[in-house]
Amino acid sequence: MKLNIFSIPTEGVAALKVKIGDVGLKVIHQGEMSGWQSTFYFLENPEPAPIPWVETYAEYFEDDNFPMNLIYFSAYIFEKNYKCYALSYGKAHFYIRQFCDHDFGIEIVKRIGDDSNTLQTSVRRFNSKRKKQIRSLARGTALDLESGEAVEYLQTEIALDYQAQFGRSAKFGSSILLNAPIEREGIGDLFDNIDDALTQEARFTLPRTTTITDPDEVARYDALLLGAITGGSEDAQFTHEGHDVVGVDFVFRGNERFTLTCRGYKKLEVGDGELGIEDLRTYIQEQGIPKDKILDIRLRVENEGQKPYSGTLKASLDFVVDGENVMLTQGRWRSFNEDYLDQLHASVDGIFLEATEPEFEYIIGEEGAFNEAAGKVGYVNADKDFSVIATSASTQVEAWDLLRESTVYAVKRGPAQKVGYVCDQANNTLEIIRNNANLKKLDQEVKAYCLWFIFARMTPISKISEIDSIILKQKIDDWARRCRELGIEPRLKFSRCPARIRSRAKKHV
Repeated sequence: MKLNIFSIPTEGVAALKVKIGDVGLKVIHQGEMSGWQSTFYFLENPEPAPIPWVETYAEYFEDDNFPMNLIYFSAYIFEKNYKCYALSYGKAHFYIRQFCDHDFGIEIVKRIGDDSNTLQTSVRRFNSKRKKQIRSLARGTALDLESGEAVEYLQTEIALDYQAQFGRSAKFGSSILLNAPIEREGIGDLFDNIDDALTQEARFTLPRTTTITDPDEVARYDALLLGAITGGSEDAQFTHEGHDVVGVDFVFRGNERFTLTCRGYKKLEVGDGELGIEDLRTYIQEQGIPKDKILDIRLRVENEGQKPYSGTLKASLDFVVDGENVMLTQGRWRSFNEDYLDQLHASVDGIFLEATEPEFEYIIGEEGAFNEAAGKVGYVNADKDFSVIATSASTQVEAWDLLRESTVYAVKRGPAQKVGYVCDQANNTLEIIRNNANLKKLDQEVKAYCLWFIFARMTPISKISEIDSIILKQKIDDWARRCRELGIEPRLKFSRCPARIRSRAKKHV
């Protein structure tokens, strides 16, 4: 029996029932299974939904008698001893997931899944061009995750000792999709088995994010989000990166029509398939929406073949709180778990650390003075030299700052939260190299690429994991992976400078 199962926290049960009632679902059956009180909700009279492509061929239909879609869906809710599970059918998962425990699927797969037999994964990266990636694997493939990846979804074989209860394989995300060897009367027993499995030790670890529920913490992060939206930061962005995971379903993007709405204000319709943070800022400014109303804004999404749906602004944005290992995704604040951080730190600390010359352990002065000093110990100054890389006349690319033998150096100074853009610049240079661009002024190929960070800090640094910026570490990890793909050795180098550098300073050491 195929079942799509969500776990609903106690505090979300009442709100879920109100929500599914608001969208038109009615109770058509109540009962009891193995001590679980069950309620079956069904949409009896769905509103006809227009079919977008029909309008294109309107003249083919007689008397403007256009066909319409009728989209039925239902939810089956089970409650017992302060536990609640919900089965979704049709598009009910769009509503149920707003109130579910998003950690449920990942927590259960660590206990009943077989990580040596992975069939499909969806992983998420942060501060990388590959933000989300789906991988389909041959049966019998072991789970293999790269550093910097957080698991959103897994399809695996079920461990042998659990197959009699849960079936041979399953999909695990915010919900779990089982093809369990039971009949309808066995659903209650199945939930008992799930509860029992969740009390067992995990069989393997998974880099993951966990939900923050403390009201004071949520309010503090909401304030940071509002500051990013109104302050012009690029850290907050709309989430539409090709695909989304809804429960255990993939929803692919590309043909949506977006509308921003806020009660008491006019709406803003955005063109097909494109929505950016600047559209939101324009809407806020033109409508004069006050700061305390911004998070009341909703985003309506229309897509071919689906009934339109809407969500809160928070559920539509991605935002990373640097220095706190916290991010906003699917409308919830989530922190990176220890598995994620351990894997990321092991990766970035494995990058070759180049020794720093004694005269550059602590640097005072302007960039020009530093480059002049570097020239005295074997470095070639390429700062502001736009002729190293051959590009079109209208495009200027600064390849790197320093060169010594077959190693190039990109140098950036400042606090950890401000120097991450050097990784973006370095990735652009790597992309040019990958595309076999004409590199001028080079007598030999680039064998090593070194990011030389001059951090504004009082104490020395021995490894990059000591830096209190998860965004910087994620960017470094992504950059290092790109280097290795091109056969270039990634390196790091550290110096220190004062927190504030006087612009007229002449001294460089």
